[in-house]
Amino acid sequence: MGERPLGPPRRRAEPAVEVGSRDWFEAYLAAFNRSDFAAFGGYYADDVEFAGQAGSFAGAAAVIAFYREVKARVDETLTLLSFIGDGVRIAAELHTSIVARQDWPEFPTGAMRAGDRRESTNFIFYDIAGGRFVRIRSANFRRSGLIPA
Repeated sequence: MGERPLGPPRRRAEPAVEVGSRDWFEAYLAAFNRSDFAAFGGYYADDVEFAGQAGSFAGAAAVIAFYREVKARVDETLTLLSFIGDGVRIAAELHTSIVARQDWPEFPTGAMRAGDRRESTNFIFYDIAGGRFVRIRSANFRRSGLIPA
């Protein structure tokens, strides 16, 4: 009788995640929340335009440098509340929680002391081309204010 060669079991191919889908966007948020700069930075086009409460930046390198500075001083977590998206545009409602790990009097959205918390709800719009974000615009909807440590 013919014996079957030994080897790893066959795996089904993982389905590709469609650019602009909720799963694709949630993978971006997961990388952002774990401060995986290479992974979430891979979602940005080299010439991405970013405009948010903390400032405006041109280029992926500038956006990533900004988040390296922020995440070195605060723990920032994004939670997806609502999502509408396709391969060219995403509109997301995100809850943002920021907890200061150290005093940061010049924090771009207002001074924070170690242990302070700031909560907000934001609408963020992402334009997509070539499978990457080319423009990101954020608008603050609701801000709880500073919750002292």
